[in-house]
Amino acid sequence: MPTSEELLELADRCAAKLDVDGKLRHVPSFSDTEDQCEDEYEELLQAIHDDELFSPVDIQRQEELVEQIAAALPEDKRMLIVELADNHARHVWLQQEGAYHLGLAVGRKLRLRT
Repeated sequence: MPTSEELLELADRCAAKLDVDGKLRHVPSFSDTEDQCEDEYEELLQAIHDDELFSPVDIQRQEELVEQIAAALPEDKRMLIVELADNHARHVWLQQEGAYHLGLAVGRKLRLRT
């Protein structure tokens, strides 16, 4: 399991690749950041997924499971599992976006103090 320090080192490698100059008032979007440091970000995610608490994410398998459960349900209940899976995906995205923006805000605050 990677330590917090090791994860921060991986995150720092991502941040080092971001094109952010001192005059910038707009922070890059999450997708722009992923594009700018795709390999480093993937390495960070892989380190987190390798932790014994997190199993690797298999989106295709998740979709197959939702389809199998939906097929086993009566027709009037099938949309419930699809709605649950969609809501879960939105929740994960919300958490990810929140963490990303909080991290940027803290980084900007610290940068302004130096």
